[in-house]
Amino acid sequence: MAVHDFKKLVSKYTAGTTLAIIEEPGHYDMDNGGAWVPGAQRLLILNLAAIVPMNQDDLKFDNGGTYSNDNRKLYCYEKLAKGTVIINCQVNGSIRDYKVLAEKDYSDYDEGLFIYILERGSRDDKDPA
Repeated sequence: MAVHDFKKLVSKYTAGTTLAIIEEPGHYDMDNGGAWVPGAQRLLILNLAAIVPMNQDDLKFDNGGTYSNDNRKLYCYEKLAKGTVIINCQVNGSIRDYKVLAEKDYSDYDEGLFIYILERGSRDDKDPA
């Protein structure tokens, strides 16, 4: 199967700014008696990322069958761990947070493209919907 470049398509559906909160692993500081040093968080701007609603086929045919209309798909070119928090700052000023639930493998279509299933975070984010 031929590999295609979906960057133009992802760019077309990119809206606002999308950030990932990356959890750096903790470690033991052997120079300080082996004290545990918790991991830090860093913000990663996903320069080419599109968060889109799941279509009816996604909702209907998924193995888990637990997705709702609040779930979204994230198309991006960054490898993210399950559980990563995604912040979407939309053009209208609303801010929505999500968590990565699963990764769908689409590497046969565009090498480097990652598609993630997102779960909507708390409703006390800065979005009335």
